Amino acid sequence: MKRKGIHKPTIEDIVELSGIETLHPGGFALTKRVAEVAALKKGMKVLDVSSGRGTQAIYYAKNFGVNVTGVDLSNEMVTTAIENAKIANVQDKVSFVKGDSQELLFQDNSFDVVINECAVGIPDNSQKVLDEMARVLKRQGTLVMHESIWRKKLNPEEKEDLSER
Repeated sequence: MKRKGIHKPTIEDIVELSGIETLHPGGFALTKRVAEVAALKKGMKVLDVSSGRGTQAIYYAKNFGVNVTGVDLSNEMVTTAIENAKIANVQDKVSFVKGDSQELLFQDNSFDVVINECAVGIPDNSQKVLDEMARVLKRQGTLVMHESIWRKKLNPEEKEDLSER
């Protein structure tokens, strides 16, 4: 029997309700390390792939004076990120757009730095995500990824179980 009127929460709902700043392993401390590794400097153009609620992009703009474009597949995340940028008063340094990391809507060689925190393996075609990030990165640019990896190959049942969580 299907119950009417019951909202099944998404992972985004759970994160929002929990007050967690960032969901990825290493938390916000690792975001700070990513910024350090990227050697962010004022005026750089940065792409934050799978930017979610904009937490990282806002941090980069506010603390390093970089111009950040965040791209995310979720309309809800993009809307929330735009609101968060206004609250943080960095809307002149940060923009957010809806887009697929497997087909980035930017010109070749557009960004000094491309950052992806824990989202390369989420889309169907991880190689396409990597190719797209490399395509939009300037020739002498910096690509920084923070990604969780498995130490063993998962069997189909394990993959299915993880995809349902």
